[in-house]
Amino acid sequence: MKKLFLLMLSIFACCAADAQVTTSGMNGTVTDIDGQPLVGATVIAVHTPSGTQYGAITNKNGDYNLQGLRTGGPYTVTFSFVGCQSVEFPGLMLSLGQTLKRDAVLKDSQQLEAVVITADGKNSSMNVNRAGAVTSISNEQIELMPSVNRSMNDIMRLTPQASSTTSGLAIGGGNYRQSYVTVDGAAFNNMFGIGGNLPAGGSPISLDALEQVSVSVTPFDVRQSGFTGGAINAVTKSGTNDLKVSAYLYSKSDQLQGDKYDGGKLSLSEMRNTTLGFSVGAPIIKNKLFVFANFEREWNTTPGNSRLARTSESQDFGKALQYNRPTTAKLDEMSRFLIDSYGYNPGAYQNYSVKTPGYKLMARVDWNINRNHALNVRFSRTQNKYSSAPSSSISPLNAKYAYDKDTYGRTSNYAMYFQ
Repeated sequence: MKKLFLLMLSIFACCAADAQVTTSGMNGTVTDIDGQPLVGATVIAVHTPSGTQYGAITNKNGDYNLQGLRTGGPYTVTFSFVGCQSVEFPGLMLSLGQTLKRDAVLKDSQQLEAVVITADGKNSSMNVNRAGAVTSISNEQIELMPSVNRSMNDIMRLTPQASSTTSGLAIGGGNYRQSYVTVDGAAFNNMFGIGGNLPAGGSPISLDALEQVSVSVTPFDVRQSGFTGGAINAVTKSGTNDLKVSAYLYSKSDQLQGDKYDGGKLSLSEMRNTTLGFSVGAPIIKNKLFVFANFEREWNTTPGNSRLARTSESQDFGKALQYNRPTTAKLDEMSRFLIDSYGYNPGAYQNYSVKTPGYKLMARVDWNINRNHALNVRFSRTQNKYSSAPSSSISPLNAKYAYDKDTYGRTSNYAMYFQ
């Protein structure tokens, strides 16, 4: 029984360690004005919006190391030592999966007031804390990034080593299926490997619920493994001491798309995408207990086959025309045969649209138990539908049509498929 317990614990630990980075870090050295290390100096980092505190003591070399810090900020970091003036660094920001280096020099105490130093809170890319090629994307960048589909793929495209494909994001020259995506440490990959790299059309969670995203291409970090493309980690927002409420609405339709070209006009099917969402973050107990929730509802109408059937046998088709080889008379005859003989209605074959509704829900509770212990619980649910055209691949098992010694599939200009 003991061996079974140890085995289960080992499997859980290995699974939990794969490509998961959900926090940030901070380290550095504390010295006096002569450059001598201060042993036992106190370092206190306070996450200003929530009041969360983290603490460390310097070692014999004057070094300190704070890990497991909440991503983002701003942070106020205070360095203190008996007989020395305290030094305070306000407004520091921490990036997901990276360690900020911040040194401090403490002077002899002439008065009890702390020295406040205003400095750039960004982490330099040229320091020993860098663990490979990593792109950190802040909440401000997420909000400013244009995203037509509100997909995580649009955000991850900010990494220089990424390239966009029709099915997802390929990183470092790999396949889009080779990357490992987590949100708050939970896997958000397309487990079946069919279609896109992410479920729910590339948006398994609302962008309004994300705090930061990091894309690691070649990390030399023991916390990240189990991937060959890129390690993509995201963390969600959490509540703070201030009540924050946001609401948003996105909409697009076929009325906003062009339908004219040189010499003609296209027949557009109905298309409409409307997204309505809201977020709320609030304290339950100030500096102790917080809640954050986001809900997003989608009303989508996607166009079906954009091709049209010919109205007569003599009508031209293919090339730059919108018409395919089958005629309306033949397709109507096939539809009536299926209905009369088998009671099966195949639906329309042109000028139709498909409704694909969906919603996303994310709720999170954070509890600062004490300086050394914290607990967060997150619940997320995504329901999504999408319209998929028949496969264009041709094999001995697929229907195909031979014309002038060439073979054409069901999505070519020589065929039409029903709804």
